[in-house]
Amino acid sequence: MSEPQVITHFAIYPSIGVARVGNSPDGYFFGPEQPGAPRDKGAYRDASGRIKRQAARFRVYGLDARGEVVKEITADDARITWKVEVANKKAAWFDFEQALDIPESQGLIDGTPGIVSTLRNANVPGPERASLAITPPAVTIAGKNINALGNEASFALNGRFMSRSVYLGELHTDAKGRLVFLGGRGEAASFDGKPATTFANNEGWHDDTSDGPVDATVEYEGKTYEAKGAWVLVGPPDYAPGVQGIVTGWDLLFQVATELEPARMPERPKFSEHIYALLRRFTLTQWVNAGFARDFGFGSPSDFTDPALVARLNDPSEASRALRFRVFDWFRNANYNAPQPASLPAYYGDAMTIDVTKAGPRAWMAILPTQYRWLEQWADGDFVADGKPAAPPPWESLSAAEQVRLIDRAVLDEVLGGPFHPGAEFTWPMRNPLLYAEPFRIKRRAAPEPDYGPQLISSIALMRGGPLDGSTAGDITRWMATPWQTDTSSCLSAYVPYVDDYLPTFWPARVPNDVLSEQQYEKLMDPKTPANEKEREFGFEKRVKWLRGIRYPMKPTFPPQIYPSKEAINKFIREWAQVGIVEALPGPGGAFPGEVWVETGRQIEHDQPAMTGLEYIWASED
Repeated sequence: MSEPQVITHFAIYPSIGVARVGNSPDGYFFGPEQPGAPRDKGAYRDASGRIKRQAARFRVYGLDARGEVVKEITADDARITWKVEVANKKAAWFDFEQALDIPESQGLIDGTPGIVSTLRNANVPGPERASLAITPPAVTIAGKNINALGNEASFALNGRFMSRSVYLGELHTDAKGRLVFLGGRGEAASFDGKPATTFANNEGWHDDTSDGPVDATVEYEGKTYEAKGAWVLVGPPDYAPGVQGIVTGWDLLFQVATELEPARMPERPKFSEHIYALLRRFTLTQWVNAGFARDFGFGSPSDFTDPALVARLNDPSEASRALRFRVFDWFRNANYNAPQPASLPAYYGDAMTIDVTKAGPRAWMAILPTQYRWLEQWADGDFVADGKPAAPPPWESLSAAEQVRLIDRAVLDEVLGGPFHPGAEFTWPMRNPLLYAEPFRIKRRAAPEPDYGPQLISSIALMRGGPLDGSTAGDITRWMATPWQTDTSSCLSAYVPYVDDYLPTFWPARVPNDVLSEQQYEKLMDPKTPANEKEREFGFEKRVKWLRGIRYPMKPTFPPQIYPSKEAINKFIREWAQVGIVEALPGPGGAFPGEVWVETGRQIEHDQPAMTGLEYIWASED
C-alpha cells in the first residue's frame, strides 16, 4: 500500500490567465479551462447587446516534495489570500515599429538597417513621464463569494493616466474561494483630445488593457506558504471565440518550453494532438476569411474535417505517404532561408510590407520549428496514428495532475502565437526564453529596471538585464499598440489584391475578415429558400466584410475605395462593441455543414446593402 502524498508547497494555475475587456457593466463569462470543452451559445453579450468581459479564474494546487500535483486547494481546505497587481505602461514605453528579435530589425539582412524605437509621448518630460503609466496599487481578496456583485470599491484596480482616473479591473472570488479577475471595459482616450492617426503608436492615447503578477498566500494545516505565482493578461475581445489561430499561444510557449527543457519534446507526434489540431485550424478559419473558405472550407478537396480525408491523413502506411508529403510540402519552412510567398500559412509575418519587391522571408509567417518538425515526422510515417481527439471528459472526473496540465493549454490555445506586428494579446517578447523563470511562468524582476534612454534597439532589448529579463506589472502589454482598437481595425487581409482577393491575412481568428451575416444564415436555414439560392449565400465569394461600415463603405464607389485609415480607426475606437461576434450555430446539414459560424449581435447602423469581398479593392493607408 502506497503512502499518502504529503503537500509541501503550492502553485497557482493557470500559469498565465487571460481576461478580455468588454463594455457590459456587470456581465462576464469565463474563458476556456479545458481544451475542446463545449462553449455556451450566446454567452458573449448581455441582454442589452453589450459585450461581456472574459474573466480569468485562478486556482491553487498543492504539490508534494517531488513536485507532483496532489489536489486543488480551495477555501474549504485553507485560507487563501490572493494578491493582484496590474498596470498599463504603453504610453510611457517605446513605439512599436517591428519585432526587435528578428534579423530584419537587427540589421542582419543586406540592405536593411536596424530598427530604432523611440519613446512614445517623448514631448512629456522627465518626472512627468510617470503620469503616463497607469499603475494601481495591488489589491488583495480572501474568502468565498467575495465582491460577487462587483460593487465593492476596495477590490477595484484604479490608477491614473495624466490627471484622469482609469479603471483597470477588479477582483472577485467564487464559491470555492478561487480568484476571479475582470479587466477593463474597453475604454480608450487621449489626454489632449486629438484623434488617433496610426495603427500602433498614437500620441496622447491610453487604453485599459493591462497585465501583472498574481500571488496567493496559503494558510494550510497551521503553516503559511507563498504559492508559486502566476500572471494575468488583459487583452481585446475575441471576436471569433473558438476559432484558433494557426499558431496559438500554447504552441509558442511550448516551443519556448522545449528550449528551456528539451526533454519536453515528444519523441513522436500524435496525430490527434500535433497534426489534426493544426490542420483543422485551416478549415475552421473558413468562417472568418473567404480565402480559407475557398481553399480549405466545407466541400473543398482540402477540407481537413472531412472524415474520409482525415482517415487517409491518419494512415501511417505507404498507401498515404504521397498524400502526407504533398500536404507537408505546402508549408513554409520554419528556418526562413528564403521568401516563400506561395506556402502555408497564408498569413502576413512579423516583417510584412506592402511592397513585395522588398519583402524578405519574414514578410510571411511560418509555423513554429516544433510544428514543422512534427509535420515532417508525420509525412515520413513516424507518428502515433490515434485519430481525431476524443471528446473531453467532465472536469470533475480529471485528476488534479490532469487539470493543471490541461488548464494552461486551454487558456493559451485561445491566444494568438503570431504574427507579431504587434499582435493581439501579446507580442514577440513572449517567444524569448529570457522572459521566463521556468516553462510557462513569467520571471519576476527583482531589481528596479534601468533607464534605457530615448531609444531602444535590438541589442539592448535582448540583453541580459534588459527589458525581457524579469517583468513587473504592465511589462508584457507595454509592447502592444496604443490603443488596441487602432491595431485591431487596421489588421486586414489582401492589402494588395493582384495576387489574391482574400489572402494573405493577419489574424482573422481574433479579428475576422469575411463572415456569414445573420441575414445569410436566415436564408440558409429557411426551408423555403431554393437550393441554388442557399448555395449562393453560402459561397465564399458572398461572405461579407466584418468591418463593413467601419473600414469599408457600405455602397459601391467608383473608383472602389476604403475609408481613410484615420477615419476608420477612430470610428472603431467608438464602435468596437457594436461589431459582430462570430459564433457556432446549427447548420442545415445535408449539402451544407451541420454547424456554421455566423456573425451575431452586429449593431453598426446603416448596414444595408452589405458589400461582399469581391466588390472591394483593398489598400493600406497605415
